[in-house]
Amino acid sequence: KALLKHLILQLHKGQSAPIVKQQLIRLLGKIPYNLVVETEQELISEGLPTQEVLKLCDVHGEALKGMVDLSQVKPVPPGHPVHTFQQENAALKKEISKIKLVLDQIEDLSSKSNIDPLWSDLRLHFNNILEVDKHYRRKENLLFPYLEKYGITGPPTVMWGKDNEIRHLIKGAIESLEGVTVPDANEARAVSQWSFKPAITAVDEMIYKEEEILFPMCLDTLTDQEWFEIERQSGEIGYCLYRPEELWKPGEK
Repeated sequence: KALLKHLILQLHKGQSAPIVKQQLIRLLGKIPYNLVVETEQELISEGLPTQEVLKLCDVHGEALKGMVDLSQVKPVPPGHPVHTFQQENAALKKEISKIKLVLDQIEDLSSKSNIDPLWSDLRLHFNNILEVDKHYRRKENLLFPYLEKYGITGPPTVMWGKDNEIRHLIKGAIESLEGVTVPDANEARAVSQWSFKPAITAVDEMIYKEEEILFPMCLDTLTDQEWFEIERQSGEIGYCLYRPEELWKPGEK
């Protein structure tokens, strides 16, 4: 844990993520997911500002991607809140793939090409991705309070901040797509670089953080009764591009 903490602090001092990742591979190999959470929590408790962690959250993710040991993660049945979150993430990944295909097509267009159909496709897929707001609200309002009850406050605070950044990026992309006139291919490529690509990259990075860090930690921490309460209240907020078909009930009364 001390070594991981030292390497994360190197990121905050300006060391590049690829260099830190090489050090992680050489010194630590695979890292248990709970160790990542504990380390981040301790850094915040020891005085590293939450805003500083938030600012470098994506760099942390880049350095740790593929390094987290998920061999001990508990499986979940259909209908369980984590299974629903995972299915929503799979649906979001499909939308991201479709957006990337359209952006690749725009890259290949000549400046005089008709971009209207591709622009309409982007508008459709980004409006679908905006549904992630329901996914984030269930996470923030139903899941995070239980983590805080167990004293895990740092990572949820950082993740909530990233969720808000992602909402802003998606809404910005949609505003660009709903402008008065459809741009030519050159303008579209420029908008893609500063708006569309950052938005889908941010959504994709959050999926990784949830799947490899948040959900495994929550499965280790929350009781079946707490998951049942989350499942029971989830429908009031709604779902993102997926609706659970099975009702999950805990094994215990």
